[in-house]
Amino acid sequence: MRKNQCGLFFSVIVLLLLVSGCNMNLKDDEIQIPEIVKSVDFDEVQWYARRASAAYNTEDEIKAAFPDTVRVQQVGNTEVQYFLELDEANKLQVISVRGTANLKNVQEDVEYIKSKNEKLDIYVHSGFDEDAFKIYNDILPYLKKDYPVYLTGHSLGAAIAALLMIYLHEDGYTIKKMINFGQPKFTNKSGVQRYHTLPLTRIVNENDLVPLLPPETLLSALHGIYKHMGDEVILLKEVEYIYLEQHQAGLQKVEGFWDNIDHESVQEHFIANYLTNIDSKLSDAIQVPYADREDYLDQHDD
Repeated sequence: MRKNQCGLFFSVIVLLLLVSGCNMNLKDDEIQIPEIVKSVDFDEVQWYARRASAAYNTEDEIKAAFPDTVRVQQVGNTEVQYFLELDEANKLQVISVRGTANLKNVQEDVEYIKSKNEKLDIYVHSGFDEDAFKIYNDILPYLKKDYPVYLTGHSLGAAIAALLMIYLHEDGYTIKKMINFGQPKFTNKSGVQRYHTLPLTRIVNENDLVPLLPPETLLSALHGIYKHMGDEVILLKEVEYIYLEQHQAGLQKVEGFWDNIDHESVQEHFIANYLTNIDSKLSDAIQVPYADREDYLDQHDD
């Protein structure tokens, strides 16, 4: 991620801290998460991560890396960018959405009051939903109804892409798979229950705080606290990872941000660090229990 994006993302965190105004403790001793064995294909994860990363690039750079790209577009006044690949040989289409890129994106990250989406009949993060609907209207003329859809995104772009997935699902498109990186939450428990069968997997760096956003406050709890959709793969350093099914991924207890926000946690959110962490698992990857993850973190710190 470019330097100005790094600084802007840090602004997102700081502003959210000011709104939440409480301390955070991850109460692992109170969490009982049974291990479910799941082999993760990290070559496939890398395939998605390369596209989530490329969404930050210029149109020329995107088309050079992905020749099947038929549209690169910034939508609305927030300049949220996406690109669409149309693979005629394999009869599939891929949508990739860019994460936080400017100050207007920062404002959307902070404005996390839910609103009722009448089309979807769920409560959603109003800022994410506004941009998702803009992309939805822009991209429809370029999609093929008989081609399956693959989606990805990072950070803000991941949440927008997840909402776009739901819009397309409601329109009858076949959603083949979605893998997101560092995604914040965008709906409540009822929204998760309504769309829990959609094929979303979230990839999370161990020290990335953004997947914990929006924080639980009186304001964000209106219409029900935010919950995550999809299975979760937590990336530890080197070869280890943790797999949590959708019903397990929401069991971590979070009470704020002040105690855990630091330079390392901000760096962990950058898509470049996701790519590095994925690369370390391409030749060998070992699943470890959630309850034992601190042991592996300590080993790598020694």
